[in-house]
Amino acid sequence: MATVKDSLVIANPLPSGDGYTWTLASRLGEMILDIEAQFGKRDPSWTILGIEFCDSGPRTWFPGDCEHIIIQLDLSAKEDPVQALFQLAHESVHLLDPVVFGFGTVLEEGLATYFSLQYIKQFHPNYTTSDTKYAAAARLTAQLLYINPMAIKELRSRGIKISQITASQLLAVCPKLPKSIALDLVTPFHNWIE
Repeated sequence: MATVKDSLVIANPLPSGDGYTWTLASRLGEMILDIEAQFGKRDPSWTILGIEFCDSGPRTWFPGDCEHIIIQLDLSAKEDPVQALFQLAHESVHLLDPVVFGFGTVLEEGLATYFSLQYIKQFHPNYTTSDTKYAAAARLTAQLLYINPMAIKELRSRGIKISQITASQLLAVCPKLPKSIALDLVTPFHNWIE
């Protein structure tokens, strides 16, 4: 059985004595700050318990049904720092307004994929996702954000959760967005046919 790459979980002191090397945990903190700056503050009623690897990841998991959340990365990422960071960046977006698997919209999965693709460029400039459905959702989300980069943050500042954003709300903050894209973005992701 392969072990987890040390750099993902072991923090070593920096030679300068001013801090430690990056791990998944410290990268998650960086990601949350970036996501909140772009898309608004996360729902603080959820307690983030940490990051783990499992054979059915990546995903978020809600142990005990008590507003606790864990990010689970796929076992295949435990020896591949770029894949681990890509998966972590994607799942970190789901910390904003956590929803149980199957209840997210194209917008939520598109936003997560869009962010993860942007984040991973600093480590692997040409990294892409091979999942065409997630890539298509990211492209639609990118069109929204191109027209109005503050659309998600603006709607969330009104107390609207990402998975509950409607097409009319999207069009209100982004009137130049084609109605067909707005309708696609609010479709439940698991029902969406790209």
